[in-house]
Amino acid sequence: MFGYITADARLLTEEQQTRYAACYCGLCRRLGRECSAVSRLTLTYDMTFLVLLLSSLYEPEETAGRNRCAVHPVKARPHWHNDATNYGAAMNTALAAYNCLDDWQDDRNLPKLALWKLLRRPVRAIQERYPRQSGAITASLDQLSAIEAAGIPDPDGAANAFAYLLGEVFVWREDRWADDLRTVGQGLGRFVYLLDAALDLPEDRKKGRYNPLSHWADEGRTLEDFRPMLTMLLGEATAAFERLPLVQDVELLRNILYSGVWQRYETALRKQNSQNEGGSHDIRPV
Repeated sequence: MFGYITADARLLTEEQQTRYAACYCGLCRRLGRECSAVSRLTLTYDMTFLVLLLSSLYEPEETAGRNRCAVHPVKARPHWHNDATNYGAAMNTALAAYNCLDDWQDDRNLPKLALWKLLRRPVRAIQERYPRQSGAITASLDQLSAIEAAGIPDPDGAANAFAYLLGEVFVWREDRWADDLRTVGQGLGRFVYLLDAALDLPEDRKKGRYNPLSHWADEGRTLEDFRPMLTMLLGEATAAFERLPLVQDVELLRNILYSGVWQRYETALRKQNSQNEGGSHDIRPV
């Protein structure tokens, strides 16, 4: 359910591309410094969006630099970080760690268990520093596991559980901006969860795996039929986003919210349409 909140590089200016990449590199470096070297393996663009959002809203002082790293050993890359980056690194690590634990408990995934054990120490520190967010992550994943174990299609319940998780993660500080930040996170949480379910639906049905949208396929719905629902859910996030007094990087953030988050959906839709040209584009497996 992660990896959807990314920029649409086709629509970014060169300046925006540089800024975005430098934020990503800064987050990667802070993962290593603030959490652990292993945490850098869990880096996602989802938390890069959160760092950009919180940086634009709170405007903490930034520290910039240019360095080489193991991934880019030849040419030094620009990077920047601030207190919001440190928070993003903590949330990135916590989300990855608890997701690994959840995968182990649900599927007995040994590689995920190994990664969870490597992340336990930094996660303990994160739990102490951010108990509200950590509690929301564990409670939401437990609820999602219970819904899946019951085997009953419950898209609203599952989406709301993930919305609660992301909503609490998006609230860095309990202040006057908390309600709108929480709404942005909740809207994105519902959108991402159900988008992921829609894209996984054909494969899940073939393999007999749980999917909260399985009844939609039984009704003959197509991938295109999910667009109105997804648009409505994303609208909750964008409405709250536009209420925030953002100036710095606001167009980059809009690129992510209005275009970037749709990329995997549009790619899947084009692939489906090309495979079923002239047909009904049914999402049910043949």
